[in-house]
Amino acid sequence: MPSHTGLDRRSFLKGAGMTAFVGAAGTSTAVIADADEGGGLFKNGNYDFETIYERGGWNCARWDGPARRYPNGELKYGMGVATMDFECPPCITEALAERCKHHTWGYMSSTTSLREAIAEFNAERNNLELDPSTIQLSSAVLPSMIAAIRTFSRPASKIVQLSPAYSGFYGIARHTYTEMVDSEMQQVGGRYEIDWDDLEVKLADPEAQTMIVCNPQNPTGNVWTEEELLKIGQLCLENDVVVLSDEIHSDFVRPGHEYVPFARLPDKDIVNNSLSFNSASKTFNMAGMKNAYWHSSDPSLLSRVQHFHYGAINTLGYVAHEAAYREGGEWLDQLLAYLDDNHKFTEDYVAKNMPSVGYTRPEGTYLTWLDFSETMDKIGAAEMAEKKEMRSAEVYFQDWLVMNSGVYLNPGTVYGLGGSGRMRFNVGSSRKVVKAALDLVAEAIDRA
Repeated sequence: MPSHTGLDRRSFLKGAGMTAFVGAAGTSTAVIADADEGGGLFKNGNYDFETIYERGGWNCARWDGPARRYPNGELKYGMGVATMDFECPPCITEALAERCKHHTWGYMSSTTSLREAIAEFNAERNNLELDPSTIQLSSAVLPSMIAAIRTFSRPASKIVQLSPAYSGFYGIARHTYTEMVDSEMQQVGGRYEIDWDDLEVKLADPEAQTMIVCNPQNPTGNVWTEEELLKIGQLCLENDVVVLSDEIHSDFVRPGHEYVPFARLPDKDIVNNSLSFNSASKTFNMAGMKNAYWHSSDPSLLSRVQHFHYGAINTLGYVAHEAAYREGGEWLDQLLAYLDDNHKFTEDYVAKNMPSVGYTRPEGTYLTWLDFSETMDKIGAAEMAEKKEMRSAEVYFQDWLVMNSGVYLNPGTVYGLGGSGRMRFNVGSSRKVVKAALDLVAEAIDRA
């Protein structure tokens, strides 16, 4: 096993920090799985999401990235970056092991089987019929979205999006020399709602040429209804704005809500004015395998974007994704139930132990959106950020939280308008880890 980079997480979990797990999720002990031990099944046949799976020391963005910022061991829990800590479905590792028996890595002759697997997965789980021959493969969602922006948005034009929104979308604007325009959502009755008047004004701007729709919405957790998507689509159609629908979190939908693919909307004209982008990388926790896809029902849009897109993929990513789409369904179903319980646990925990922290109930994703405004005011985060020449009070609070609790969260201001006072917390871990991190955050807030 490789050495840990500034983070001896194993020693922390097995040592004094182990007491943080006592009583969590109905168990008093935690087994830490080495990354080369494999497994993934309980004796009763259910997949194992409780075992704390070791990721630190494996060049992991969620754990090793923050640890490098705190080289003296202050970091205990990386709860920011949007990847899960769970072991991938065994079918993926088995497929990769089988492919690795063949010791050459030349060009692949066909991608037909993967595109067929994508189509079958969408038909079965999302009631979305796709023609495999029209599915375009890509190394990731963002590069294909950048190709679409370059196709439909001239330099210095505007991209409209609902905010708070995924921070990577601002990177898209920088890469394409365009301007990102936020239409800030408003909290109504505990849910983020679209400000339709504001959105209509911004889409009517002649400089607005594309709109990014994030479904489910990262970081607020909205799962957009058919009615909401149709209204967005109609406004875009009326203003000659092309819809780019990022649906990478589409498999993470909580009970009581339904993921509606933009490409499945009942209005053909609205659908033909859109492109959709997706991947199994979030779903099956294999972002490093670099594989995604995009599609459109309009052949003209499809061919225009193809001129700007180079869909390079790698052999192992291909193998992993096909295995996931064809054989990972039962694992995913059990994962969703576990994540829903993690969301419920987090909601109850915050209400009981951190009453000063605001909580937005997510309808989808494995992310939570917490309001620490009261604590930030209490510690003078805005003043300290200005004094230290930091970007925002939320960035200062991110650092304060690590130094006072050991827990790393993502600052709300990187998600655009509406992010003030907020922090993003990832529940895609063993419940023992979720509880231990929340315990430390609660203690730090009490001491503030």
